[in-house]
Amino acid sequence: MNLYWNGSQLYLYTSGLIFGQKPGGNIRTKQIALITDDFTLFESILEVTKTRGIHVHILSFNDPIPPIVGTVITSPEESSKIDFDPDKIVTFNNDPESTINAALKLLSGRNDINQVVIGIDPGKNPGIAVLEDGQVSEVYHVPARDVPGLMRQVLENYQDKDVVIRIGNGARLVRTQLINSILDMGVNVEVVDETGTSPSMGRGIHGSEVSDIIAAINIARLEGTRAGKQEVEPSMGELKRIQEYSRELSNGKTSIPRDLARKVAKGEMTVEEAIEKHDKPA
Repeated sequence: MNLYWNGSQLYLYTSGLIFGQKPGGNIRTKQIALITDDFTLFESILEVTKTRGIHVHILSFNDPIPPIVGTVITSPEESSKIDFDPDKIVTFNNDPESTINAALKLLSGRNDINQVVIGIDPGKNPGIAVLEDGQVSEVYHVPARDVPGLMRQVLENYQDKDVVIRIGNGARLVRTQLINSILDMGVNVEVVDETGTSPSMGRGIHGSEVSDIIAAINIARLEGTRAGKQEVEPSMGELKRIQEYSRELSNGKTSIPRDLARKVAKGEMTVEEAIEKHDKPA
């Protein structure tokens, strides 16, 4: 599910366009243009936009920029060659994900930001919401193992901003692992009572993605208790669930032993690393 929020409307990336509608307004289809002779930049941007279902106009430096284009991505060295509003040009920062996110923020019209709060609804696949001055700007739903890398990408866009990460107090093991990994990034973390943050889903809404994302938005809007480094001793039931997950992940070929499951539970290794270690002992 590819979602983007501009502060008032959830956008879905479908059919190669960014669709959304404000109350009483028209459908918005402002898009991104890519103008560059840098092949590495070109390939990396197209790979990410294809994965995320975002349409990009590929133009040469001599092509007229159509009115539908709201922002242009290029390299720092090539930006002066483009006849377009300099404030709407995004230069590649060696990270295609954050470059595209910066372009999407330009399309949403929100750039003057004072505080950033990131809400996380912990679980096997956490919901994540990024709020800029109280307005939702980005949402994600990813496997727990991908959250630290995603947080690094998101934080890259807010290096000069006041950032706090708020995480729900459920899913004890996942929560503990995420808190420890995020604290290593030098970011303030708060633990929030997540009671009542998950909505009751109406008819026609299936799957947990939307519920987890809404819970993350609600968590981000609640003040919590400052968190420090966490220590946890997993229960037998938690270890068993990790062992069952290792069997599921290996298509029934492997069930990791309890000692490796304990290391996974404490965040010392991933399930994938534990499976590899068990299958290929030193």
